[in-house]
Amino acid sequence: MIDTHAHLLMFEDDKNEIINNMVSDGLKNIVTMATTVEDSEESVKLASKNERIYATVGIYPEYSKTTTKEDLVKIKELAKNEKVVAIGEIGLDYHTEDYDKVSQKEILIEQLKIADEMCLPFCIHCRRAVEDLYEILSQNKYLINHSGLMHCYSEGKEWFQKFLDLGLYISFSGNITYRKKDRSFLKDIPLDRILVETDSPFLSPAPVRGERNQPKYVKYTLQLLASEIKIPFKELEKITENNARN
Repeated sequence: MIDTHAHLLMFEDDKNEIINNMVSDGLKNIVTMATTVEDSEESVKLASKNERIYATVGIYPEYSKTTTKEDLVKIKELAKNEKVVAIGEIGLDYHTEDYDKVSQKEILIEQLKIADEMCLPFCIHCRRAVEDLYEILSQNKYLINHSGLMHCYSEGKEWFQKFLDLGLYISFSGNITYRKKDRSFLKDIPLDRILVETDSPFLSPAPVRGERNQPKYVKYTLQLLASEIKIPFKELEKITENNARN
């Protein structure tokens, strides 16, 4: 299994234990996510010290209003590291009262440019902003030359094909296991475009909901997807690992 989205820096007390137990937990790799310049730097350091850990670098939409040109230059510089596999976590988030659409869109586009220039995919965060997000991605499709993924996909059957048509992967986390989620479209997603993640320590999947999420719990999301798609777990495990590497 490969957890394509975890916030390892948030595991302050047992981060090393999680990494040391990866093999026994059935994990081949973890991609640790960044949300600021500071934790982009720390994520790169962590990945550089651990063979099985990879990193992203990027600025989360919540911090767009305070992002400077110097910050973007730093992200681009960090992206040169061989353990950096994507620009992220970037995107749009309109769930708070004081969100700023203008700055979020500007910083998203600037980071899409960095991803393209550095020949890297990107990891998209989207909350209550799918229309604007799709508009930006479609208008800037010329920047999507190295693919990307829709992190923690929760837009249901209405939007997935639109993002697939842009060349993106669809990544699922623990929230797809929740009872109220519409799963009718899962069988319609091409197997070579599905990814799995935890978003740990957030979004614990149904069997362990209420606990702190961990990278090893990605198996529960895989199990749910395998059941819905009607494919053996081991087969989907291999497929999603290959997709992650691609």
